[in-house]
Amino acid sequence: MSKSERLRVGILNPASAVGHGGYMQYLLALVDGLSRHDDLQVSVFYEDSRSVPSGLATSPVAWVALPTGESRVTGAIRAASTILNTRTSSIGRFKALEGHDLDCLISCASPVGFHLGIPFVGIVHDFIYRYFPDLADFPLKERVTRNLINSRLVRHAALTVTESEVGKSDLVRLFGADPGKTRPIPLSPPPHVYQHRSLSESTLREVALRYDLPERFVFYPAQLWEHKNHRRLFEALAHLRDRDGLRVPCVLAGSGGDHAEGVLSAVPELGLEGQVLHVGYVPDADLAAIYKLSSALVYASFAEYTNMPVLEAMVLGTPVLCSNAFAMPEQVGDAGLLFDPFDVQDIATQIRRIWNDEALGETLVRRGTKRMEKFSLDHFGNRWRDVVVEVAALGESQ
Repeated sequence: MSKSERLRVGILNPASAVGHGGYMQYLLALVDGLSRHDDLQVSVFYEDSRSVPSGLATSPVAWVALPTGESRVTGAIRAASTILNTRTSSIGRFKALEGHDLDCLISCASPVGFHLGIPFVGIVHDFIYRYFPDLADFPLKERVTRNLINSRLVRHAALTVTESEVGKSDLVRLFGADPGKTRPIPLSPPPHVYQHRSLSESTLREVALRYDLPERFVFYPAQLWEHKNHRRLFEALAHLRDRDGLRVPCVLAGSGGDHAEGVLSAVPELGLEGQVLHVGYVPDADLAAIYKLSSALVYASFAEYTNMPVLEAMVLGTPVLCSNAFAMPEQVGDAGLLFDPFDVQDIATQIRRIWNDEALGETLVRRGTKRMEKFSLDHFGNRWRDVVVEVAALGESQ
């Protein structure tokens, strides 16, 4: 197929994505999924070079830097126009997108496609802050900003994408989204996760030594935010130790952030020194090795619709224990053990089950491998291609 016959698709990768691991993993999966289709010409427009992955020499996707140095006045005019639901020609650095003659723009953090007159898809990952407005993780300014962006994406996007059916229902209920214009597309792990499925025993030993990992442990990769629910996980570990005499080591991975000190203060408070190990930020290859070395993933968050670690664990052959909040049961299916994230005893019970029953772990791994057929990059890319083609067709009809 010639380039002139291909649909031109742009993906807006904002500077705010830097430091948000979940969004970057989603972006990498999206880029890989769409690039598998010869009828699409994909370009990613980025504002910060730190969000550009390495190894792009052979990539069919164009990574295009947006101009820098936009004036505050231009940004303020664009923001005011967005608030007032009016188009503006003061689009600053985004004016560079006009020269690419895009058939469809994909954006999760800006309705700039509305100002440019480009048919666009709005991605709304979550609006958990509407359920937990008092969490320190979601300060007032962030809640107001998210509300504004989400409402404008819903209002002006040709189609809106969520990660689950539960997310779609909430988008309709909380923001008045048109259910006929909302498409739930389940998450898929980015390609590097699949590339690390087969790691040598020597590599696993090296990683275990590098991070001084215990012989057996459960694993929780998550940033140290309040809604990730580390405190109740720690209390469950203390419960197992005090009530059952069962010492289950736990390894944490993820950057600290502003709330790290408060979250980790529970470790000495509960007498878990030497039992809970925080290894901080971990490169992708080492992260995959830690998954494979662990006895189980324990994903304890109470404030997310879905999550990437569950899928990474299934790809890498790690048994899954997961919170039953929001759409996570929809994501996990029968391939993991679910628990109430607010019930310490329930968390402890599920950890005990997986820790003491090797056959159960093997069963969950087999189910996880089977379930990943539904969340494959091919499936993800096909669903996204359908959305892009639909939006481009809507643009042609206008």
